[in-house]
This record gives sequence, structure tokens and C-alpha cells, in this order.
Amino acid sequence: MTDLEQQVDAFGRPVPEPAPTPPQALLVARWLWIGSVLIGVVQAFIQLLDRPQLIDKLRQLQPDMSQLDLEAAANSGIMFTFLLKAMILLLYVMLSRRMLEGRNWARIVLTVFGGFGIINALITVLTVSLVGSALIRQLTGVAVNGVDVVFSLVVMLVEIAAIVFMYRPDSNRFCQAMRNRRPGNAPTPTGNRWS
Repeated sequence: MTDLEQQVDAFGRPVPEPAPTPPQALLVARWLWIGSVLIGVVQAFIQLLDRPQLIDKLRQLQPDMSQLDLEAAANSGIMFTFLLKAMILLLYVMLSRRMLEGRNWARIVLTVFGGFGIINALITVLTVSLVGSALIRQLTGVAVNGVDVVFSLVVMLVEIAAIVFMYRPDSNRFCQAMRNRRPGNAPTPTGNRWS
């Protein structure tokens, strides 16, 4: 027997209620996460455009390498950087997709990644402002310029915005509703179960 409120199909089987649609806040958060990675791709592209500087850095690290070896190493470094950025982009796309399915674990993982990015940006900005880029280059051999600081700040702001959108009240309600729809999950008023 079916409930009066339960709809049935032509064969008398109960028709499940349609899944709730993700709120606008989660959709915005998804594009912010993807945008933060794409900003990193643009930063890497700008850094790698200066191929002579890249080869000079390699020459300083390995003075006995031939020009052909330096060119090959530069090509390998560029390819590795873009493959790494592509894998990170794929990871963020997959996590944000799970987030739109109401998976709370995906929100947590994205929050942790965003937290690391925010801490990294703060350390970069504070180190450059307190110590100066010349001393950083002298101590570490890594050149940090104004462009790096600007990109770090932009990525940090985008990640903060993404985290805020992920935990808005409508996003929390959506994740709770999706958790309650899964088989084996009874509705929980406190919302303290992981999904």
C-alpha cells in the first residue's frame, strides 16, 4: 500500500521525490574554486613566458650543463608545471562536483585545501613585506616579485569567498537534505554525521 501523499508511476511503484537542486551559493563556490586554480595557471604561464630567465636559473643551479641540456630541462619544467596544474584543476573539478551532490566530505577537503592556500598567501605576503624580495632570493634562491604577491592575494581572496559561499545557511541546508536522502541515513536534526 502506498501513502496518500506518495506518488506512483503507471505500474504502481512509488516515484521518488526529485533531488533538491544545489543553491546558488554552492554553484558560485564551485566556479570560485575552479577560478582559483585557473588564476594559478595564468600565474605559472606568466612566469614561464620568461624562458631566458628560466634557463639562467637552471644555468646557475647546474653550471656544467650544455645549452641543449638547459633547453631540454626548461621544456621539461614547463611541461611538468602545466601537467601539475591540470591535475590540480581536475581534482578541484571532481571535488566541486561532489560538493554539488551534497557531499559534506568534499566541502571539508576543499576547505582544507583553501586553508593551506590562504596560509601560503599570508606567509608570502608577510615574508616579502617584512624581509624583502632581495633577501628571500639571497637566502632561498627563489625570486618572489610583486606579480607573485598580487597573484597570491587574488587567489587568497577567491578561496576565502569560495569557503564563505560553501558554508552559507542555504548550502548547509542543501547538504543536510542530500544527506537525509541517501539510503541508510535517517534524518538528523543536529547534522553531526559525515556524508
